[in-house]
Parts: sequence; structure tokens; C-alpha cells
Amino acid sequence: MNKFQTPIVRPLAETIGTPIVQRDRRQLLGHATALPGPAIGTEELCERISRNFSIPTHRHVRVIAPRLAVHRRHLCRDFTSAQEAPRPSSRNPELAAQAVSLALNRANIPVSALAYLISHTATPAQLLPGGSAEIARLLGYTGPHVELRQACTGFANALQFAFALTSHADAAPVAIVGVETGSVYFSPELLQRDSSQWINFLQMGDGAAAVIIGARREVDPASLIAKQDGSSSAQKWISHAYFGQCQQAPAAGLRLAFGGSDRSAAPTGPLYFEHDFTSVAKHGAMLLDAGREVLRKHGIDIHQADFIVPHQASGAVAPWLAKYWDIPIDRISRHAQEVGNLGSASIWAALDHAITSRQQVTVSPPNTNMAERRCIFLGAEATQYSYGGFVLED
Repeated sequence: MNKFQTPIVRPLAETIGTPIVQRDRRQLLGHATALPGPAIGTEELCERISRNFSIPTHRHVRVIAPRLAVHRRHLCRDFTSAQEAPRPSSRNPELAAQAVSLALNRANIPVSALAYLISHTATPAQLLPGGSAEIARLLGYTGPHVELRQACTGFANALQFAFALTSHADAAPVAIVGVETGSVYFSPELLQRDSSQWINFLQMGDGAAAVIIGARREVDPASLIAKQDGSSSAQKWISHAYFGQCQQAPAAGLRLAFGGSDRSAAPTGPLYFEHDFTSVAKHGAMLLDAGREVLRKHGIDIHQADFIVPHQASGAVAPWLAKYWDIPIDRISRHAQEVGNLGSASIWAALDHAITSRQQVTVSPPNTNMAERRCIFLGAEATQYSYGGFVLED
């Protein structure tokens, strides 16, 4: 047994819980991503830290960065000072509104047609009011909205709401947007006293991504026209949306300990993510295995998928998963190599990238019927050891 074939850890695997699975399907009407500013490469970012804060970075660039395989990312801040707010137009709700607006344009739907606006994030602009209120104002949306305070599986929880809201054939569409501006929860000064912060620093990215979910309503193929953005005009469907959470899970692998009512007084210095990388490494594969098992029970074999999108924690996930599950690496998303770990926005951004770049058809797919392609999305979250995902069909 090699290092990529680690068995599922117990007893945690025995408390995986019973997931909720939606057996119906919904239309994917639109999708889009909004990233703050130009991409910045790893070497350039480390040089900026070294220059502005007199922190040696060469060894970490040489040793840690290749293991994480994040080549570039987009950031909402400039790292000219230790603690910064996001740049104008790169704030959390602003990025979210940009992504939703782009997705609505792609779907050719006015914001007034939405039945609901759902946002999810682990890095809100403020604790109260919820960020969805400002997103709605920026969009000119006057309907109901809600913000889910959740990280990497926020998309899966939001889908459960969206499926319920669009259960009738004549239901109005729902917008979902995941957004993170986590780079501000970090100070370069932390690198000098907490070595684990190097991983946060080198793998994180900021951004937002949105989808528009519609009811199951068949569309006349003759009404479909080519889109100017080059994306496919074929109908796309989200099916087998599932969400599950470990019972009796270990302590959170990622958390922001201060800012809530338990610890309202911030410590001296900046708020930052506390990351238990040992726990995440120990249990992370189990969450992906749980998602794979959910789909297997519903007749979906990951080896028959045309493309697989695991949570993009880093650029190293794809080569690791290729060996762990014995899948050609060309059928696994490596989106994090270009944008870093986008947290709550990760899956939606990877979906947008997979569709617009047509990654899922760059290799000969295992499915013989090219008219029915399947892309599997698998989310995993260490904050509460939850898992979720769905299947994209077209």
C-alpha cells in the first residue's frame, strides 16, 4: 500500500452520518466568476512580502510552494501593510454582486426575476447585517435573501435550499453565490511565529463565483442559440445534490476563534485562521470517499465520469486524487493552480472554469454517448467535517 492508498480513518468514518440527497434535477441557467485584480504569481508575492516586511521567503518558495502547486492567485489586498482592508470594488459583497450580475447576464435573466438570493462565505465584510443585504442592494434586488456562514461546503447547503425553492415547474430561478476575501485574515508578521501560516499564505486566494438555478423545465432545442461568450448553448442540469456531516467529529480543522459572542474581544494583533493541518490531512480523504460512496449508491461511478472536480484546496489535490482513486489526472480539475483555495467560492469557480474552458472534453471521455456528459463535483470542509456535491449533466 503506497502513501496515496491510506485507508479510511476510524472511528470517524463510522460516524459519517446519513446525507441528504436530492433525486431530482435542476437547470443550470448561468454561471460566472469575479476575481479581484490581476493574478499574482507565487514568487512575485513572496518577493513583495520579503521587501515590505523584511521576512525571508526564499526557502519557503523553494520547499513549500511546489508541494502546494498554487502558481498564482487573485487577492483583494496589496500587502503593503501588515493589516489591510480590501481594495475598493474588491470587498466581499462587491465581488459577490459582480459574480451574480455576470451569471444573470449569461442566463439572460433580469435580477427582478429571481425568487431568492443565497450567499455563503466564511469571511464576511461584517458580522451584522449579513452580507446578502448589501449584495442585494448592489444588484438592485428587492426580493428575499439570506447569507449562510459556511466555508467549503456552503455550495452544497445552498443547493438544498435552491432545490426546495425550485421544486415546481413554474418556480422562479434562484441565485447562489460563494465569496471569500480571506487574505485580510492574515498578517505577514504571523509567519515569523507560526510556521503553519506559511501554508495559509501560499495556498489562499480571493474571489466570488455564482450560479443561477432554475426549475426542471424542459426547453425546446430549437430555441437554443449560440452564446457570444463561447460557452455551450446546450441545457445543463444539476442532479444528485447531496450534503452530509460527520457526527461526533473532531475539533474544527479550520476556525476563526474570535469575533463571535463566545469571544467578542479580539486578541492583540489581527484575527487569523487557526488551521490544524494534521487533522485535515488525516481525515480529508474520508470526506471525499464519503461523497464518492453517496454517488455510487445512486448508480454513479466516478470512473465513468468525464470530469471530476474535488474541492480545490490547493493545486496538489489533483495529482494526489489521481493516484488515490486511480483516475487519469487529465480528468481531474486543477483550477486551484491558477486561483488558489477560494474556500466557499471554490466549487462554483471550478464549475465556471470547467464549462467555459471546456476542460471536461480535452481528453477522450469514458462515456460512449458524447451527448450525455457527466461532471462530478465533490466538496469537503474541515471546519465542521462536512461533505457535499452534485453531478453536472449536459
